[in-house]
Amino acid sequence: MFSRQFIFGIIAPALMLFWAAAMAYSAFAGSSGYGALAALEKDVEEKAADVDALRAHRLELEQRADQLNSKSLDPDLIDERIRSVLGYSREGDKVVSRRVLRDAAAQAGK
Repeated sequence: MFSRQFIFGIIAPALMLFWAAAMAYSAFAGSSGYGALAALEKDVEEKAADVDALRAHRLELEQRADQLNSKSLDPDLIDERIRSVLGYSREGDKVVSRRVLRDAAAQAGK
C-alpha cells in the first residue's frame, strides 16, 4: 500500500517530530514540567515560613513552661495568672502584659 520510501521518508520523520513536540510541551507545561516545579518550590518556601513561625511559637511556649516549673516559679507570673483566672484587679490597676512590656523595651532599645 505505502512504499518503503514514503514510510521512512515522510511518515517516520513526521511521527518523530510530533513525539519531540509532545515531549517539549510536557517538559514545560505538563504536570511534571517546569511549571509544576516552580509551583512546588513556591509551596516549599511557604511551608518553610510556616515551620519557622511554629518553631518561634514553640520556643516561646517552652520559655513560658520553664517559668511555670516549680523550681523556678516567677512570682510575677503567678500573680498574673491568678488575677487573670479569678478576674481580680485593684481599683486603678493598669494591667500590662509581659509581651507588651517586652515589645516596648525592644522599641526603646532601637
